[in-house]
Amino acid sequence: MKSLTALLILFLLIMENNAHGQKQTHVIPGYYNASRMEVAEELCIFENNRFAYAMSYGALDIFVKGAWSQQHDTIYLSTDKVKGKYIVTSSSDKKIPAGKILLVFKFGYQHAPYIYFSFASRPVITEHPEITKVAEGFETLVNQPDSRHLWLIHTMYDTEFSEYTLPDHANKVLIEPGDGLGKPVFSNIPFLVGDSCVVNINDDHRKFRYTGPVSEEDKRYAQPDNAKKM
Repeated sequence: MKSLTALLILFLLIMENNAHGQKQTHVIPGYYNASRMEVAEELCIFENNRFAYAMSYGALDIFVKGAWSQQHDTIYLSTDKVKGKYIVTSSSDKKIPAGKILLVFKFGYQHAPYIYFSFASRPVITEHPEITKVAEGFETLVNQPDSRHLWLIHTMYDTEFSEYTLPDHANKVLIEPGDGLGKPVFSNIPFLVGDSCVVNINDDHRKFRYTGPVSEEDKRYAQPDNAKKM
């Protein structure tokens, strides 16, 4: 009988430990900071399953918002739909030599060296073409491509190319920065939840530590249509 009682107690202890081990750690709404030397970075988690993310590095300032969900000990962040990264307009210009196409980048000088384009079916970053400073920005004259699919990437901001289709008659293309340029896109990015931090699973150096509850003033910025920058 004593052996049976001892086995029952042992069984109950094992069950209790398993239940404790499976206990879900819930993320605490509030401010989370991952700032380090030269980089200011903050994640704000709201109670209504919304989040805001802000990062500042030198002259680069980023702010995005989105929604989060939790599964077990992991939360997943997905940004709201980001507007186009580039504004591309095309036209026909008789001054441009036959068989050529003129690309005009309406960017500042510090950005021009980081903008690449491609007309290939599978775009890759190649040697940067020679560009000339003009009143509109910077321009380069290239051979009229067989493909009318223009691919663009700004290597300072982007991780993948953006695609645009040009009309057949166009031989001059103006490329301007859109609202979405410089804004990261989170698509179910996983963060492991701890007692007082969340850690980017894809980059364990990005550890955001809880710093306190969200202020009443900032709570209204959880909605998708508010453009407040933290």
